[in-house]
Amino acid sequence: MNKNTSIIVLFCTLLPLFLVLFSYKAVLFFTPLTESQEETLQFLDGDLAEVPYPLTPEERSHLADVERVMTGINAVFYALLLALTLLLTYTWKQPQFQKKLFRFGGITTLAFGIILLFFILFSFTSSFTLFHQLFFPQGNWLFPESSFLIQMFPIHFFTAAARNIFLVLLGLGSLFILLSLLWKHDSPS
Repeated sequence: MNKNTSIIVLFCTLLPLFLVLFSYKAVLFFTPLTESQEETLQFLDGDLAEVPYPLTPEERSHLADVERVMTGINAVFYALLLALTLLLTYTWKQPQFQKKLFRFGGITTLAFGIILLFFILFSFTSSFTLFHQLFFPQGNWLFPESSFLIQMFPIHFFTAAARNIFLVLLGLGSLFILLSLLWKHDSPS
């Protein structure tokens, strides 16, 4: 595999992952939250012992794990941003090659989004369970429907978030393709 092919494969691998995480962060930022949801998420960055809601020790333990996962997601997000920035900087003087990166990256992102949509539409519960089994293997994510945490963050909160992440991802993938189609310059400014 030559150098340009390797860069295209790397870019097309990293971009969809970055855009999924970007979409997740954007959806979380713009999703209207109830007061209890907002306060609980704010405590993820602080002291969970201070959450003023009747959470069981298991629910507090799960929120502590959610905090660790979100911290890991942030680290991966910024590592992907750095890697993509380095790739685009490395190819800065090759605008036609960057155009190709944007086109293939957008196409790969759309394909990844369609796969994500398939799981959202046809197997959300299984995907949700698999996600939790991977990121919370200790099993402290299963609560009765009457638990305060489930009442605060019901399943429709997550299905709506997944749908919105897909829509943002679809828009971003399309944007990369559109930018590649509108790309006119043969040399960097």
